[in-house]
Amino acid sequence: MSPATSAAAVPTPGVLIRQSTSTLRPLPPARPRLLILPSGTARPLRVATAPRRLPVTAQSAANPGYLPESEFYKVEAILRLWRVPHVSSGLLEMGIRGVTVSDVRGFGAQGGSTERHGGSEFSEDTFIAKVKMEIVVCKEQVEAVIDKIIEKARTGEIGDGKIFLIPVSDVVRIRTGERGKEAERMTGGLSDRLLSSVVSIS
Repeated sequence: MSPATSAAAVPTPGVLIRQSTSTLRPLPPARPRLLILPSGTARPLRVATAPRRLPVTAQSAANPGYLPESEFYKVEAILRLWRVPHVSSGLLEMGIRGVTVSDVRGFGAQGGSTERHGGSEFSEDTFIAKVKMEIVVCKEQVEAVIDKIIEKARTGEIGDGKIFLIPVSDVVRIRTGERGKEAERMTGGLSDRLLSSVVSIS
């Protein structure tokens, strides 16, 4: 065996060995699996497969010219921890049901100063624990949501938080693939209440 052949036969770690297509052999055909019965006869084994789920695609994905307008907004509010129940119950009363809440830490004008709650004072060196509340609503509901958050979160002291308004180009419901207002709308939510309060004039 020549040195060139022996080097090709023994793979070296980290070295890619290329073979010519003439030396490659086709794989043997897969043999069917057989089930041997007590009588000694054999029959093909059937493998149970999970039922296929139909793919759900976003409803407007098939339309290549689709470009959603920014008719939704994400209202992002940074709040005091103990004001969150007041804000969430106020939003629920007005029909806003889709709310995401996460714990965050940071500082603004409050800058790590003393925080008062329930008659006691506490302070933190750098960052203050807050809660970020995120709500995506259609543009007609934005001002009502902002007013409700201010009403329920305000104490009048430094550290009440801030509200950020971010345009959202589209909303997609994962379960159904619905887009736009159909995806943002929740049964029994503010949109349904507004529709039911409209009186048709004939």
